[in-house]
Amino acid sequence: RLQEETQRMLMVASCLGATFRLSAVMEVMKNISRVEMRDSMKSSMISVSGTAATMGSSSASLLSSDLSNACTDQDGSDSSYASSIEEFEEEGLCEVDNEECRFMHDQIQSAAFELINPEQRDSFRGRIGSILLRSLSPEELEASLFEVVGLLNCAASNATDEE
Repeated sequence: RLQEETQRMLMVASCLGATFRLSAVMEVMKNISRVEMRDSMKSSMISVSGTAATMGSSSASLLSSDLSNACTDQDGSDSSYASSIEEFEEEGLCEVDNEECRFMHDQIQSAAFELINPEQRDSFRGRIGSILLRSLSPEELEASLFEVVGLLNCAASNATDEE
């Protein structure tokens, strides 16, 4: 079972794509409230046993847990982020190369994405896009423009659907 901070970081990373920048994940983690994160997480047990069987490893089962108390005990410090990044690699979930990361398998990304409450996915992704738009430097934003716009469009399409 993964640390809850690691699960939250994987949730955010899953919204950024198969490859993602660590600085983007950390920026979101620093700027999203614990309440927003908790409200976006599934509160029931998730089954990823099919994913684990497909992957031929137990990596996906590490993501399975009861998340109702997931935002209670971590301080969100750089040291907890560093610990989570180490856990990404140690558990074989992500390959980390300096600033760039990539999920080792698309099923790992899918399992991490499944941690997000289905009713909250579009708004959660829109919130991530909003944080990145506000916090990235012009150079970083230019490099990530399509990803940020895609995330913002999730929230926009959700608002249109509800009207």
